[in-house]
Amino acid sequence: MAPKNTWRNRERARAEAAEEERMVEASKRKERSEEPPQADTMQRDITTPIPAPLRVLEKYETKQEDNKSTEAEDNTREMIPSTRIFHNCSGIQRLPDGEGEPRNEDTMRTAIREEKERSGMNAIASAHGDREAYGPMPVSNGELYRHLILGTLKTPQSLSTMMVGDLSASQPRDENSAPKPFASSSKAEFIPTTCASTKPNAAANVLSISSPEVEVEVTTSNVPFTTRDIKPSILGIYGISGCGKSHLIKKLKDLLGEEDYAFHDGSGMIDAVVPGGLETFKTLPGEEQDRYRIQAIRRICDECAESGRVGVVAGHYMFWKSQYGLDDDDESGGEQVVWTSGDAECFTDMMYLSVQSQIVVEQCENDKTRKRLSLTRFELELWMAAERRELEKECGECGIGFALIGRDELQVVADMLKEMRKRPELLNLARTKKALDSIMAERDARLETMIVLDADRTLCAVDTGNLFWETFAANEKLRNPSQEPFKDPLKTIFSGPFGYSFNAFTQVDLLYGTVCSVDEFERICMIVAKKVIIHPEFKKLLRRVEEDSRIGAIIVTCGIRRVWEFVIELNGFSESVQVIGAGGHGSDYVVTAEVKAALVQKLQEEYGMHVWAFGDSPLDLPMLKQADEAIVVVVGEKGKRCRTMDKELESAIEDEGLVARQLLLPAHATPRLDSTRLPIFDIRQPHEMDSIFIRRVPLQIRHASPNSAELLQTPMRDGRISGVALQEVHKKVGWFLATELVTEVLPLEKYDIEHVQGGIAIGHRLKNEDKTLIIALMRGGEPMAKGVHEAFPLATFLHAHDPHDAAYYHLDGMENVLLVDSVINNGTTVVQFVKRIKELNAKTKIVVVAGVAQKASVAENGPLARVGRDGLTVIALRLSENKYTGKRGTDTGNRLFNTCRLD
Repeated sequence: MAPKNTWRNRERARAEAAEEERMVEASKRKERSEEPPQADTMQRDITTPIPAPLRVLEKYETKQEDNKSTEAEDNTREMIPSTRIFHNCSGIQRLPDGEGEPRNEDTMRTAIREEKERSGMNAIASAHGDREAYGPMPVSNGELYRHLILGTLKTPQSLSTMMVGDLSASQPRDENSAPKPFASSSKAEFIPTTCASTKPNAAANVLSISSPEVEVEVTTSNVPFTTRDIKPSILGIYGISGCGKSHLIKKLKDLLGEEDYAFHDGSGMIDAVVPGGLETFKTLPGEEQDRYRIQAIRRICDECAESGRVGVVAGHYMFWKSQYGLDDDDESGGEQVVWTSGDAECFTDMMYLSVQSQIVVEQCENDKTRKRLSLTRFELELWMAAERRELEKECGECGIGFALIGRDELQVVADMLKEMRKRPELLNLARTKKALDSIMAERDARLETMIVLDADRTLCAVDTGNLFWETFAANEKLRNPSQEPFKDPLKTIFSGPFGYSFNAFTQVDLLYGTVCSVDEFERICMIVAKKVIIHPEFKKLLRRVEEDSRIGAIIVTCGIRRVWEFVIELNGFSESVQVIGAGGHGSDYVVTAEVKAALVQKLQEEYGMHVWAFGDSPLDLPMLKQADEAIVVVVGEKGKRCRTMDKELESAIEDEGLVARQLLLPAHATPRLDSTRLPIFDIRQPHEMDSIFIRRVPLQIRHASPNSAELLQTPMRDGRISGVALQEVHKKVGWFLATELVTEVLPLEKYDIEHVQGGIAIGHRLKNEDKTLIIALMRGGEPMAKGVHEAFPLATFLHAHDPHDAAYYHLDGMENVLLVDSVINNGTTVVQFVKRIKELNAKTKIVVVAGVAQKASVAENGPLARVGRDGLTVIALRLSENKYTGKRGTDTGNRLFNTCRLD
């Protein structure tokens, strides 16, 4: 008997645990349930004028400190009743009492109006709800936000179902432009698995296919509010072979076009990534096939992230290998699951195309372009039921929105894709990238290096956001001398449940746009700008940027853009330095930590820039990790700095491979961490300042002649050779590369030797050989490094698993460094070592020696090319277009040391 299918057993156990958890949660909700308030009470709260936010905030916080009951708390109980909501999440609608079957749009409108009449209140709707049917929102954008910071809205999580997606409340919303709901119909059944999250294991109640009406209390426990990572929206359209997925994709492409959407067939992308195409793929073992499947979906994800388009991918969760259905004694039967971790990571939404088996049979018979598996209707129904069931479970666990659609639901899918296009974080990222494109369009075509600067507490010692609110409070005090002491609203927001998320920055932006008029906002920004003193070190840096057409500078700030535009103008840098930032009036985007990193990545990959990044806080760490050169700015006394930065910085260095230096302002400031993990970068020293302005040179690549490479690579690729024998082969290759190619890059020097016939003769060796460091990247690089060492015996030899294994005393006085590895795959490890070496000794000459280098790693604008602009040479026996990364028996390290069985 074949072994039981373990994945199905695990799925059953998880499903049982989830069902038990849902029953417990339902019981708790029932115990907490309350009667909704009367209609007149609700209407009174909605129409009550909301006072000026700062004044009420101060009063609210003062009363909270005294532990007194406030009117705001009473309002909360009336504004957010224990009642049902009509919530649209990826097209999922929850229906009024007793009506659990899917509805068409007209029926839905009628049901909502009837429910409004019964409850005497406006139904609380999501941002993507139907405004005509729902009626006006209970509160406006600005009012909603004020309730949040004033404390009158006790459940900020409910904003995920209420907040309109506009970034600025000062911009009037066009009621006619409100997106239509993704309405359910008799042919399209929706099974919600998540509300606002695409993160794995997101908390969400999974409803059955025929679920009756679900009552939802608007409480912090069951309205999840999770901040999505900035990732592309990708919709999967899955179904059995012959159900019409490709036909639906073609129709969508004709209807929506390809400007905002990227349509893919899963097998087509696999054909593109596998050397030899789909035919070769079919001959590979299962593990290799899964590896290419992951590579294919991640390529789609990366392309969508870069272009900002919504991805649409047709695919399968499982294949049906048998023509006889499931064997009662063998649960594995004819199923072959092809879902991978890459699918769980990349998909944000999923639609399953459910079609009658007879139609599938007819479509397969009429399809003359493909060879289809001949299955009976019964077998097709088994396949469809199993795939749909398991895919729904998988989506529920991964936080992927799941829906069932029929073969005639073209418009339903199109509406879904339009909604996905409007997801606020993706739209925000697209807007910031567009702002960067506008700046780069005006730049000199000779630009090679970009300096990306944080603003507050980096360029200056103050926080302009705090100065703005202090100035605003002072103005309010003049208008009303009895004004109570000022409380900074930024602290209230960022210390609340939103943290430093996209939603928190959106709330801050809304606040700037609503508390004062455009004229007053401009006036306060100018007052703040006049108080800002840029550090003299940065002034000197920006003056040099003005004089060099190859160097540019951009300020990317989470703070107020208008303030920093004034600061730059007042200091005379408006022609050479531009600002990307948010802040109220005229702003259509916000800047988060993820946005900063994405802009640096765009500068590197799209514009080919070598990026220096300067920042001071945890919000700058993603940007610093992405940059080619990372400088942590340490401003002022230790007690006045960001208290969490040291811990975050230490984690980034030790766990995430951050290679950075620190700039102390002023020079006597106490360093962060220590100078070993975070070396000092003293921009006041001429050679440090000059290092930013070094003229970039292209990455130098050298490889052996075809004949030499073919001879030497043969035993390296022979699967019968491993262990000590393979180590000897690698050692010979290292010696060959050192004597033939390294000596073309690094000069030789003459010295006296004793001739065999007597007397003195002239010998040759590597110049400064005794000041040369050979670093063997462990463990695969050690045998080849020994061959290099044999060619240069006076050199120092160092084993290194991690970039930080190279210390200052290893590099001190070294003229040359030879980094040796057997294979360069994506170049990430080599880049980290190169950065570390430059950090410890910027003057040393670096040469990378490898048996094989993938072409993508050394391509123009590739990772090695970017770090190689300061003078880096890559020497390889051969360059390979094969992007394969070895595993188990094909991993070079395993073959060298006979450890295949341990992997």
